Amino acid sequence: MEKQEKQLSARSASESELQRSRSGRESSHHPRSRSRSPTPSVSSQRQLVAQQTSARRSKSDQQLKSNPQTPCGQTNDTRSATLPRSTSRRSMRSSGHAQPQKKKLFNPFRPIGNLAMRVFRQVVCITPIGKKWAAEKDKKSSTKSAPVSNGDIASVSRLHTFPDAETPGATGLRNLGNTCYINSILQCLSKTDILAEYFCCEQYKADLARSNRINARKYGTRGELTESLATVTKALWCGRYSYEVSSEFKSCVCKYGPQYRGNSQHDAQEFLIWLLDKIHEDLNIASKKKYRPNKSSHGRADDVVAAEALANHRRGNSSFVQDLFLAQFRSSLTCPNCRRQSNNFDPFLCTSLPLPQRADRPVYVTVVYLDAHPKQVKLGVSMRADATVKELRAELSLQTSIPVGQVVLTELYYYGFHRTFTDAQPLSVIHETDNLYCVEVPPATVATGREKLLMIASNRLGAGSKGKKFGSPIVIQISRKAKYQQLQDALLTKLSASLREGVTSEKLGLLFNIRVVDGIPGKSYVPHDVTHPLYVESVDKALQSCDLDGNPKHIKLLLEWDPDTKQAVFTSVEDVIEEHRSVQLLKAEHQQPLVATLPSCFDLYTEEEKLDEKNSWLCPNCRKLQIGTTKRLTLWTLPDVLVVHLKRFKQMASQRVKLSTLVEFPIYGLDMSKHIASRGKSHHDQWSPWKRRDYNEDRDGDTIYDLHAVVNHIGSLSSGHYTAVCKNPVTADWYLHDDERVKLIEQEEIVNKSAYILFYQRRSLGGAAGACSSQARTEHWVYRMPAFDYVPPKIRHPANMSGEANSLSTTCQVRQTR
Repeated sequence: MEKQEKQLSARSASESELQRSRSGRESSHHPRSRSRSPTPSVSSQRQLVAQQTSARRSKSDQQLKSNPQTPCGQTNDTRSATLPRSTSRRSMRSSGHAQPQKKKLFNPFRPIGNLAMRVFRQVVCITPIGKKWAAEKDKKSSTKSAPVSNGDIASVSRLHTFPDAETPGATGLRNLGNTCYINSILQCLSKTDILAEYFCCEQYKADLARSNRINARKYGTRGELTESLATVTKALWCGRYSYEVSSEFKSCVCKYGPQYRGNSQHDAQEFLIWLLDKIHEDLNIASKKKYRPNKSSHGRADDVVAAEALANHRRGNSSFVQDLFLAQFRSSLTCPNCRRQSNNFDPFLCTSLPLPQRADRPVYVTVVYLDAHPKQVKLGVSMRADATVKELRAELSLQTSIPVGQVVLTELYYYGFHRTFTDAQPLSVIHETDNLYCVEVPPATVATGREKLLMIASNRLGAGSKGKKFGSPIVIQISRKAKYQQLQDALLTKLSASLREGVTSEKLGLLFNIRVVDGIPGKSYVPHDVTHPLYVESVDKALQSCDLDGNPKHIKLLLEWDPDTKQAVFTSVEDVIEEHRSVQLLKAEHQQPLVATLPSCFDLYTEEEKLDEKNSWLCPNCRKLQIGTTKRLTLWTLPDVLVVHLKRFKQMASQRVKLSTLVEFPIYGLDMSKHIASRGKSHHDQWSPWKRRDYNEDRDGDTIYDLHAVVNHIGSLSSGHYTAVCKNPVTADWYLHDDERVKLIEQEEIVNKSAYILFYQRRSLGGAAGACSSQARTEHWVYRMPAFDYVPPKIRHPANMSGEANSLSTTCQVRQTR
């Protein structure tokens, strides 16, 4: 009896203590009673545990005395007849006999364990099994939460409906001020069918939710540009476009691309690469960003080296954009000494192809003879494109029989002399439209005790910038000690064929002013009131500036005539230039358009070239810089969407020019098998959780591409305009998108000399070639597209520093008030 009373008293004490601790825990969860809840001490917990243990032992001893026989396989402990230890505690807690909760002490190893677990999960996600598990998990979550699932879009309660007369996707974009380069790129990307489906059906949101937030904030746009691009794509396909959509996209571009602020014109290809890079960083689900250097390729198979380079790139770059546009090219360097070849494999989003050019170029020169008739003859000379001025001087000497030492090459325009060329200059500094003159000068003579000056003079009506050249250039050679009257008489003698009779300095006095070209500003006129006018500082400076590299030492003069004096002195001022037949023959030959094909551009792209001394390569085997190293670029893999950039802008001398070469490119059936180094298929890893189309396993179909969009550049480099020609994937018709103007065009109008960027899609993806039937139209994804209603954001980012956003918002307010 005494033992039972002790057990009852211990049980009642434990229950009361447990009830007090439970009430304390319940009050601690309430925000107002958090400070009031007492925390049991460690000693009280230990006493309570000891009392409970003694009570259980006494109870088990009593049961053992009452039931001494137990079945075989059971122990005498009562815990063996109940649930496991953790389960029994849970059941006791639910029945009111819960054990008192111990205070959790700080475990210093818990943060280390949590960090190790997170690292383990990241490593597992990189493996193929982890990627597959993550894709299935995201697919289930997106099916529950996303408005449009990857597989079943018909479950959406509200879909977009198109009128019978409306063509999906045939919508233009407003030009906000030199934004044609943006509009053309947006039209081509929206007509890339697989990319448009990715944005319009909101499949990008799954990748946006999985993307690395730190990298998107550091390298991307935090998803803002991706959302804005998706809005533009939806507005173009639904026909619900308004200028606010373009304004919001331009504002987002200017926010993260300071170079696009303002209303300046930019290159469309540079904007395309920038846009794809920012969208890739927003959708990048890779957790690594640290670059790992590649191993040496010497003695290793190209497949292994390329796979390692691609895996290293994918460590920090894994997005849907690169899944479509990314491929690899191989850069090979061959040492001319040991013939060792070093291969590097680099990724690319766009292929820039050089255009074939003519090996020769025309040069039109006006030859001015000393004592020949006719005095001026215009010749057409065909020269190599990489020739020099020295070679041109030699060719002119051969055709005109003028010695090389008596040829002066200069430019002469309506206002006078401009440039004088030397032998060391490349021929590219002379353009086809330049007024180039080849002036014959007398041979150099050695005068005893007298210094002779060689002068080339041109007549000019008026002074200053308003003057205008007339007549042909004249050449004289006179002593430097000559007086002003002697200098004027020598010049009048050369002009005697065009002057009236009896015109001399003695009768008429001062007839014109003489200005020295390249003289001292403000002191360039030859004074007529000094004894030796040719011994002035302006003449000395002009002689010093005269480069002797191929040209005789000379000075150039401008004879400035008064209008009344010119009319009273001259009888004829015609500048007669006889044109040689070589000019028309050369123009007819070079006016024929240069036609190239896209395969020939790829051949030129993959052609071997030898590096010069400035680009010498350090051979790892020879361990020294090698001059004459052979370099070659080849395509290693091909992307799903092939972007081809035609390099129409070329830097020539100090300016950039546009090449108008006609490149004939195929619209259907571009075979790329001849331009890749191997026929390995591109890797289609499951980077995104969206449902990919079934790929054609035919090897021949993997290298066949069909055109679906073209960016055209019309005009010159300084005043150009961009348009887009796109194929509608729903109707298979071709449309010309010129900002807001959209019109249907024929297929024969696509290939022209304005093509700048070509968009090709792999035929094995499907839906790129051929016409669409009425049944196929209704099965297109656009008819399962969710309804789109554009709501302008309340807070806009500044479009540019010049106040573009303010002008657009003002226009919006004016339209609303009207």
